[in-house]
Amino acid sequence: PTARLVEFKEPYPDRFFDVGIAEQNLIDFTAGLALEGLRPFAVGLAAMVPMRPAEQMRAAVGYMNVNATIIGIEAGVRFGPLGNTHYAMDDIAVVRAIPNFTVISPSDPLSTYKALYACVEHEGPVYIRLTGGPGYPVMYPEDIDFQIGKAIEYRTGSDVAFISTGSLLGEAVGAADILQAKGISARVVDMHTVKPLDTKMLDKVFAENKLVVTAEEHSPFGGLGGAVAEYKAGFADAPKQVFASLGDRFQKLGDHEFLMKKNGLTAPDLAALAEANL
Repeated sequence: PTARLVEFKEPYPDRFFDVGIAEQNLIDFTAGLALEGLRPFAVGLAAMVPMRPAEQMRAAVGYMNVNATIIGIEAGVRFGPLGNTHYAMDDIAVVRAIPNFTVISPSDPLSTYKALYACVEHEGPVYIRLTGGPGYPVMYPEDIDFQIGKAIEYRTGSDVAFISTGSLLGEAVGAADILQAKGISARVVDMHTVKPLDTKMLDKVFAENKLVVTAEEHSPFGGLGGAVAEYKAGFADAPKQVFASLGDRFQKLGDHEFLMKKNGLTAPDLAALAEANL
């Protein structure tokens, strides 16, 4: 029930396997299915997967380069009062370091749906990071052109560029609205694929924008912000980048809304951060 897979299990009982609270076994089992020619999707809490089975993800999935998709649900600080043991603040960093893995963090229910279908055709291992929760706003129309590795320019703008991943797209768009009312032009880029990065989109941003704000419900290390900064390091002249993230700290306990405000990840916070650095 936690993974909301009952609706799949009931019509397809022969295609559903519950391995229990055994994340390392989940990944090895998944790799075995993939090596037999199936297209398995493994689902676990992002706070536990990929952290607990990192070795299995590296050796059995990444090293073997199998066609398997690992899905981490309830990523970021969505679990609120359950505390830091259930917050996934470092999962992108863990998987980004494993060769062959693609890392996708969809921004809304529709792009999640499209990402799942894209993974069926994709060759190699994928980690899908799901932030947000039930009832999260739909940001895209049904005919969205979702392609792995190709960012979506959600809005054009020439001053600040918000580059978001996961469910922070909505906050980035809200921040752009706030700045627009002040006469500041804000671009919004949905970098749903964190690995590999869409460097063509970044080339465009670096050439046309004065400031880059990366926004993610993740640690500032090893996630979207780090990935963008690593690419930007190769430029002699590129705009300043500021990081909006969960910070390098364990969190105070509280509901999701409280934690988003506490970490400066709401639309007004992102707008203020951008304005202060322009």
